[in-house]
Amino acid sequence: MSYAFALDEELNNLQTDSIHIANEITIEGENPKTLDRILNGIVDTIQDTSYSITDSTTFDLIRSFIKHFNTLKKSTATKVWDIVLSGFNSEIVSTAQDLEGNDQDEYLEHRMPLETYGFLIMWIISLTEQKATSRAVQSEKAAGKATRGKGSRAAKAGADTEEGVITWIAEKQRAMDLMTSVLDLHLSKIWTATHEKETFVSLFYKPAYQLLENKENVKIVALKKRAYRVLCLCIKRHNHEFGARTTILQNLQYWEHTPEPMAELLEMLSSEYDFPQLVDSILRDVASKEFDEAIKDLTAPRALVKLSEIAPKSVLKQMGLLIQHLDGESYMMRQAIVEIIGNLIAYLSEVEQTDQVKNQIDGFFDVLEERFMDNNSYVRTKLLQIIASLCDLRTKFPKRRQRLTELVIGRLSDKSFWSRKQAIKTLIRLIENHPYSMHGGELDLEGWEIRYTDVTDDLKAMVTRPSRRRAALRASAGGEGEMDVDRAEPDAGAEDEAEDIALPTDEELMELQASKEYITKTLQQRYYADAIRFIHLIHRGVPVMCELLASTMKQEVIEAMEFFVAIHRYKVRSASEGIRKMVHLVWMKDNNDEAKGVRTRLVECYWQIYLAPEESLTEKENTAVIARNLVSLTYGSTLAELTSLEQLLTVIVTDSIANANDISISDEVIEKLWQVYSHHKDIPNPQRRGAIIILGMLAKAKPDIVANKIETILRIGLGKHGRADLALARYSCIALQRIAGEKKKQKGMIAQDTVRLPMEHPIFSRLRNLIDTPTTSKNWFAVAEQVLNTIYLLGEHPDTLCGDIIKTRCKSIFNLQESSDSPDTMSIDIPSTPLPEDSTINPENAFRVDSWQLSQLIFIVGHVAIKHIVHMEVIEEEFKRRKAGVGSDGKKDKDNADDELDQVVGTTEDEFGDAMAHIRERELLFGEGSLLQVFGPLIITICGNNTLYSDKTLQSSATLSLCKLMCISAEFCEHNLQLLFTILEKSTQPAIRSNIIIALGDMAVCFNNLIDANINYLYKRLSDSDKAVKKNTLMVLTHLILNGMVKVKGQLGEMAICLTDEDNRISDLARLFFTELTSKDNAVYNNMPDIISHMSNTEIPEESYRKIMKFLFELIKEKNMDSMIEKLCQRFKNTDQPRGWRDIAFCLSMLPFKTEKSFKRLLEGFPHYQDKVYEEQVFKCLTDIVTKGRQIKPPKPELKPIIDEFEAKLQEYKAKGDEVQDTEAKAISAVKKGSRKGGRRALSTLVGLKIRNASIPMAEATEEKRTTRSSRRGVDQGDEGEGEGEEGEEDEKRPRSKAKTPEEFDENEDDEDAEMEDGLEKLAVRDVRATSRRQQDRSSKAGAKDRVDADGDSVMDEEGKGYELEEDEEEDEEEEPKPPVRRRGRVADRELSPEPAPARKTNPKAPAKVSKAQAPAYKASGGRNSKESSRKKGKSKKVFSFDDESEDEEEDFENSGDDDENADVKSDEESEEELFTQKRKPVVKASKATKKTERDSSDDAEATPPPARARRTAATKARPIVDLSESEEDEDSD
Repeated sequence: MSYAFALDEELNNLQTDSIHIANEITIEGENPKTLDRILNGIVDTIQDTSYSITDSTTFDLIRSFIKHFNTLKKSTATKVWDIVLSGFNSEIVSTAQDLEGNDQDEYLEHRMPLETYGFLIMWIISLTEQKATSRAVQSEKAAGKATRGKGSRAAKAGADTEEGVITWIAEKQRAMDLMTSVLDLHLSKIWTATHEKETFVSLFYKPAYQLLENKENVKIVALKKRAYRVLCLCIKRHNHEFGARTTILQNLQYWEHTPEPMAELLEMLSSEYDFPQLVDSILRDVASKEFDEAIKDLTAPRALVKLSEIAPKSVLKQMGLLIQHLDGESYMMRQAIVEIIGNLIAYLSEVEQTDQVKNQIDGFFDVLEERFMDNNSYVRTKLLQIIASLCDLRTKFPKRRQRLTELVIGRLSDKSFWSRKQAIKTLIRLIENHPYSMHGGELDLEGWEIRYTDVTDDLKAMVTRPSRRRAALRASAGGEGEMDVDRAEPDAGAEDEAEDIALPTDEELMELQASKEYITKTLQQRYYADAIRFIHLIHRGVPVMCELLASTMKQEVIEAMEFFVAIHRYKVRSASEGIRKMVHLVWMKDNNDEAKGVRTRLVECYWQIYLAPEESLTEKENTAVIARNLVSLTYGSTLAELTSLEQLLTVIVTDSIANANDISISDEVIEKLWQVYSHHKDIPNPQRRGAIIILGMLAKAKPDIVANKIETILRIGLGKHGRADLALARYSCIALQRIAGEKKKQKGMIAQDTVRLPMEHPIFSRLRNLIDTPTTSKNWFAVAEQVLNTIYLLGEHPDTLCGDIIKTRCKSIFNLQESSDSPDTMSIDIPSTPLPEDSTINPENAFRVDSWQLSQLIFIVGHVAIKHIVHMEVIEEEFKRRKAGVGSDGKKDKDNADDELDQVVGTTEDEFGDAMAHIRERELLFGEGSLLQVFGPLIITICGNNTLYSDKTLQSSATLSLCKLMCISAEFCEHNLQLLFTILEKSTQPAIRSNIIIALGDMAVCFNNLIDANINYLYKRLSDSDKAVKKNTLMVLTHLILNGMVKVKGQLGEMAICLTDEDNRISDLARLFFTELTSKDNAVYNNMPDIISHMSNTEIPEESYRKIMKFLFELIKEKNMDSMIEKLCQRFKNTDQPRGWRDIAFCLSMLPFKTEKSFKRLLEGFPHYQDKVYEEQVFKCLTDIVTKGRQIKPPKPELKPIIDEFEAKLQEYKAKGDEVQDTEAKAISAVKKGSRKGGRRALSTLVGLKIRNASIPMAEATEEKRTTRSSRRGVDQGDEGEGEGEEGEEDEKRPRSKAKTPEEFDENEDDEDAEMEDGLEKLAVRDVRATSRRQQDRSSKAGAKDRVDADGDSVMDEEGKGYELEEDEEEDEEEEPKPPVRRRGRVADRELSPEPAPARKTNPKAPAKVSKAQAPAYKASGGRNSKESSRKKGKSKKVFSFDDESEDEEEDFENSGDDDENADVKSDEESEEELFTQKRKPVVKASKATKKTERDSSDDAEATPPPARARRTAATKARPIVDLSESEEDEDSD
């Protein structure tokens, strides 16, 4: 019975998982044989006719199996696959035949079977893919756990399960083939309705999409291609374009692995099926979509990149729309566009180079060059990768290559590690693929410059010399002409020498420029110029690469090493600079695999450059080349480079012995070096010297290299060659020291025994002869040092030989009785025989000795002393070794009783150690039988009398020897430490200061207490004028601090200043110090207040200050930031300088401000800096904090209210500050205008006008809104000095200095007087209605005795007399402002009041108390200035205070108008008042001022205040009091 199959209904049931099978049979738990019997019946039915699938019984049976498909056994499931696929295949064949027959009745019968088979196949694929997808998810989870170190067993189990999954790949491929066959049929004949046809077609493209959603299927190329064909047919032939567009975009959004498959599908659709419309529409959709940076969409960019690789032509058409994403926020999209542009350039370089193509390429290169400045490091890194890939193209783009190279070199200084690393790789690719391979490809600058010069000269000769011009024209005529030219060249050259220069005509010039040779030479000239420019660019990048060698990122270091190897291979001369610096990487700590990789790569690099044999040379030639390369490494090397090279060669030799690897130095090379060293012919000294240096380095790891050639060293290095070349002798001594072997002492272990030779060995006699050889070369000191080192290292009794050397030297020096007039001789106060203690040395008894010989003797004495201490330590270690080696078999010879006895009475080892310590402390320098004790006083005398012993060499030797002697004994060190510090402070020789600094570091190790108490002497040298001294000081302090030998006591500020030193070595060392200091228990954070305080008191540029603070704050941990905010805010109230405000605000802006707590701390400290926000830089730094808080990602909602509150306060107080500044500027303008007119009324408007922490200058407004007091004084003094001329000279003649002597201001200075600004002292007001000056004199004299207040304070009237006040001036309370009085001849015009301040501010309108002495004057004035006073009071309150709660500061301001309160000024205010007194020009004549001053002086003697206030009274009396008679006239006229 046929079943009425409804496809739409079945698909709906399948989607909702509600399929109902009428005749469903039981599958789960059924006997397999029964299931096989049922399937066999289905097979027989379908074999008869494929149409039988429509039978309801058959259809229900097969559906029953498919419903439980995932639970079937493999054999049963395979039969189900075969039944469905075979029946579908048969139905497709019969349908195709009926469609060819064009019988409508026949092919319409195939509709239901086709739908049935398609539905069943889709159902099976859907079930298998769901199971496969779930398995994949489980395996990914298991793999994730395994990568985190958990559940490795589960991951293994998951992998096994994945292997057991049945993938049905073959069946799926067969199903895709059948779907392709169906889609090739003329389906429109069978399904005439569009929606019915689309429903049928969906049975095929849905499984195809589902297959592509599984990334395991995508890895199978055959299956993937078949799915692509199904989809392409559906899109092109069956109207699936819109559905495919939607599905593809959804797949890109939901599946991470789909970008590449979707791009391949679009490429196949465009190329094989000629349907680019879908590609264009999808590209337009992507171009119009906005990609947010917060939503990281990786799939769409990857799809675009893949599509540009396989279908660049399709992407190129839509590039005008896609390129707009370069301005978007998503850096991933910008990254993709950059890569797309690179792919398009590669595509366009392979097509025909038309003008349009060239323009497109140039446009794309312009875009790439712009992206070098992208703000995201990932985009810049991707860009550099694209540039590197473009280097491999056949087209070299010479016009663009130079600019790209320049931009890549600029990225070497990128702040991102990834960008720098990729920039190095890209630059190496640019060098390796450079287009300048005409002359072998080498990039030797000198060779290219020579070629460029030759071509330029040849071109010039063609133009200027007729014979050369004719030759060029003949050469362009043909081949024969060229041969003639070749034969005629010698003659032509001879003619050119004698021929005059003749310029060609225009016709000849045009003909010449069209000739082949001229064009060729012109192109060569341009080619050489480009090559030279390219080489210069490489040279410019070498210094940056050298800096990258010191990077903390090991991968970056390895890439930098690869760069230097590459440019060395191309013969770039500047490569040697980097290769020399590379050798220092051998000291890198091997605490991880990366460091080991750096050292291993360093060995490989040096092997490739210097030690690897060349295949084109013979073995003998390779040996000579390697030996020559090794010797060349020593040319011009510093001590640090030689030390690092020694360690590198030691590593190579040690590894070759231990591991027997290929990287080694052969015996033939060592023998060749000995031949160079012992060559009997005269060879260059550096060559022979370099050979013994390398041999000594190799002998450090293998002592037999030198031990077998001792005779050669004695004959060459310590023989005539050594005496002729002291540097050769020095390195020969170092090589001899390798005989003793290297001490490898481990912690807690006894040092190994070393080789000791008897003193009769020829080595010591040769060494003594070498040190006794007379010479005036300063290299002798280095030789003598190594000679003594060798004696003490190899000799059994080195003290006897060295004692003989010293005695012999003494005899040869001090036995010379005859005097000499040589300038190299000097008098020395050492007698030939011991003198009595009470005897004195006279000039007659003094010796005249050679200063050079004495310098040598003192140097020997000092070095012998320090080496003898080392020798004593060796003896002590030898004693311990022998004692420990009694039982060499590992058994102790002592029994338990002996051990107990040692514990009670002590061991012989302890006694021996005590004896050695006693010898060191007391015997060596103070013992009667000690040889060294004789020279201690001599060295001290020479060091302490540098004027008498003025020879620089002698002073240097004596100071060095004194330092060495001080390292022996604590007593000797303590007695001479101040002498050493004196020499350190006053010596003009940088070498002496450096030696003392290094010696103080050694003394700090030996005698910590002595140096720690005087550590400031070391810190002072950080500001030394000599860079070497500064660097040595920084190194010593770094060593002492990091090793805990000295305590940091607030002196880190000096070391912080070194961070911006001009010398890169000093700044790098300072950076290293603070970086290492960070790891020591928040040491940087704990000392940050001291650093800021020190730097605030030091005049350093503001830019340098910011660089230092930025570096230091990066080292502080975030957990300490909140407390740092509070400390910085509190510092605002302790500084009144705008520069200090800016510095503190910048420090605040360096803090992260990521939490609500940090912003609360900032708001809590707002009262401390609210009156400083008007300063532009302060406001900018605080605004940056707001911006930083708003840019936190992800945003924190709790931060928004507090940030808004902080920003609102900033804006509010900024507006107030701007208003204050405008008022100040207007007032200053009025003063300046009034001073130009000669009037005094304008000046009175500024009397008493004050702003917190600032005062109004009395001259002209400066350019800045806020300036320091010192800058104001300079401007005022300069401007007024120019403006008032003669009056300024008269004013300077006034006796101001009498009242300004320091002695009068040294007593009873009070801290509260620091609030006084500009030293303006208030003077008392006299009665403006006084009838005459004589009446005032008599009244002031009569009441002089009563004009003293209860505290002994007196205030001055206009004649310098005091009158009494009722209020105690020591109270710090607010008072009413005083009416101003203008005085002639004084700059300190004040807002003064004859009434005292009330005890407490209660009612502003209440009448003030007036003393008896003040009452007449007050009544006489009639309160005339009260209105003006009240007006100024209101104005001053508006101006000077931003904080309504800061009453104390307002009281300080108002009290500044009181004479008694501010009469006592500090020394800095005194100097300010002197400056203002000089600047202010009197209105009255000088004669009046002089008379008034004399009268004030006479009155001063009559009215003497109590001693407690005597100095202020004297200061006030000394000032001229202005006659107010003219002032009254001015007021009337006004």
